[in-house]
Amino acid sequence: MNQYLSNAAFALQLAAFAMLFGGDAICTAMKVPKPEFLSAMQENRMMAGMGIWLVGNMLSAQLLNTGAFEIQHGDKLVWSSLETKRLPTMVDLKRAFEQTGVEFIQLRDPDA
Repeated sequence: MNQYLSNAAFALQLAAFAMLFGGDAICTAMKVPKPEFLSAMQENRMMAGMGIWLVGNMLSAQLLNTGAFEIQHGDKLVWSSLETKRLPTMVDLKRAFEQTGVEFIQLRDPDA
């Protein structure tokens, strides 16, 4: 369902860009008066375009967000936020990688 909503948001984003840059021709071809909000948007096309792009992409990203954050080492799953329902800490990652056989280099103390 969210995939369809994301696709609809993208279609609306494209329609908004079409109206922003070709709204005069579209309104003329459809023989309808140009809406006041379109005139206001066209007066500041750069800001309106950035707003359309930003809001459209944020909406699509939110609709498609699964919360998945997974790390694999070879064919072994090191971390899965889908299983743990949280993001890993550095301690979690170090422990998980050590369980797959990764050895970490110990850094010398710079004060020593």
